[in-house]
Amino acid sequence: MSESSNSIIDFQHITGSTSIKWHGADLTQEAHENKESFQSVLHDKLSPGGEPIQNPAFTLLPPDIPLETKPEALCVTQTVTAYQDHIDHGDELTGWEKYKDDQLLSNPGGDHYYLKDKAVIAEPKDQETFWGRIGKDISDSFDNLKNSFENLFLGSKILYRDENNQIQEETQRGLLGSVGDFFKDLGSALSFGAWRPDGEEEPKGFVDRMGFFFSKMKEALFGDLVQGVGGSAIRSGESLVLAGWNLLEVLPDATIGNFEEGRKLTTTIFDNGQVAIDYLTDIIPTGEAWLRVHSPNFDDLNDSKAPIIYNIQLPEYYTKDERWKYVRNTPFRKTIETIGSLLADIAIVKALGDSSFSSEGRKD
Repeated sequence: MSESSNSIIDFQHITGSTSIKWHGADLTQEAHENKESFQSVLHDKLSPGGEPIQNPAFTLLPPDIPLETKPEALCVTQTVTAYQDHIDHGDELTGWEKYKDDQLLSNPGGDHYYLKDKAVIAEPKDQETFWGRIGKDISDSFDNLKNSFENLFLGSKILYRDENNQIQEETQRGLLGSVGDFFKDLGSALSFGAWRPDGEEEPKGFVDRMGFFFSKMKEALFGDLVQGVGGSAIRSGESLVLAGWNLLEVLPDATIGNFEEGRKLTTTIFDNGQVAIDYLTDIIPTGEAWLRVHSPNFDDLNDSKAPIIYNIQLPEYYTKDERWKYVRNTPFRKTIETIGSLLADIAIVKALGDSSFSSEGRKD
């Protein structure tokens, strides 16, 4: 993994403590050198009339701390506060770092990513041992194989970051589940709202029932077949490829991984390779990125959005639609996914144009 991406750590797993030792002897010595003391300043501020303060508040500060030492004494605390302010802002990351983080959270495999614990660890100890590295590779491969089968049925779990940069878990629909949803929505549409397994309000009158019919047909065809069945089939194949990629990592981890530079090189190659595999499967037709790029918005006919434009104009976080819920839709992501999806379209059109069945009749 690159040096910049090694800095990507799970903010919800960061803890820190700071202890400050007071050097009483030095402070007392400065007080005896006739410097203005903390106690005298406090007395002047709180008792302007010169009267003694009754029952002063308890304080851990020595009574004769010179005023000049106060900024120095608090410098450590200020440094910790500044550091905490820095780590609380996930938007400090670049578009590439956010994209890579999203992709490595979505599937097992990243050397610093422990999805079962919902944690990202900057310097994992198990990567420093032979069996720790090999064990994680095999475990990640098994988990991806498991996800491949789950995506063919009811769906697999996915991790993502919410608007507060916290890691959340969700289950995506599988192929079998999407087929079931298709028949439910189709039946609901054909009954014009008389059967509503999703619990919608019953439409009233001819106009409402026709609107319900078109709405459920759209959900059945595009939401269940294209997005659900097509997307889950691609995710199943992707997980299968990643399972093999994880097993391939065993060889370098068992050899050059015994050296620090070898481990860094292996992590960089295989983490970036996983991101590349994820990207390629996202941009093919009915892939997650392809669906985002090709999605229009006709909810408001006075302010409709064409494909590509709609995706580009959406904010980084958009949780109202499942297609955008699990990603940070940064300008970097929009750029590479738009370019990749359009190139995939061109490749498909070219392949169909070059195929013999579209231009030639049957030959004996």
